Order: sequence, then C-alpha cells, then structure tokens
Amino acid sequence: MQLPSESARPLHPRRALIVERQRLLVPFLKHIAEGAGLAEVVAYRTASPRTLHRVRPDVVLIGIDGPGARPLELIRRTRREMPTARIVVITRSDDPAWSALAQALGADVVLGPRADRHDLCTALTV
Repeated sequence: MQLPSESARPLHPRRALIVERQRLLVPFLKHIAEGAGLAEVVAYRTASPRTLHRVRPDVVLIGIDGPGARPLELIRRTRREMPTARIVVITRSDDPAWSALAQALGADVVLGPRADRHDLCTALTV
C-alpha cells in the first residue's frame, strides 16, 4: 500500500495521541501515523483530561475492543476536552448503530474490522 504523497501531507507538523490498551498494536499504529505525516506521535493506555492537555494533539486515535458505554464516554470526554482535534476510532465492532452513536458523540471517523491501512492513513490525514 502506498502512503499519501509528500504533497498530500499537511504543511505544518501535527501531533497525534494514540489511545490503545493493546500494547502489541501501538508500534504498528505509530508507524502508520508517522508514515501519514504526523510529526509527533505518542501513545497512552488511557486518555485522561490531563494527558490530553499535556499532549495537545491535533489527532486522537482511539482503539476500542468492542462496543459499550465506556468507549462512548471516552469519545465524548475527548471531544469535550479537545474540541478541534480530529478523533479517529478503530473498533472490532461492525455495528452501524454503535458507529453512528460514536460519531454523534464526537468521533470524526469510525473504522470497523473491514478497514485497511489505506483507510486509516486517509482518516488520519483528511
């Protein structure tokens, strides 16, 4: 798969915060984010308001194991704390109702189990 071209990358470096509980996925997600042109990429297992304000991300990538109330609260809180950040959610759920609710609470993009690397690069850079 080809990553976005240099001309498609933003002119100003952008910061990304990866919120992922699965430690094995973090290096893979960091590699994709850096390859998509995000200059500073940091990862945490949770996204507390303190972490959000310390990192001040332009993009927040949230990995979610499955649907439920807790992930939705995380999305809502992230949007409240970082109103201008792009929020991208990766989930193993393919429930369209849950995805719609996640977007209503503040997610800009919800990528389900059928999403590929190109979909993730696009979601991070648009």
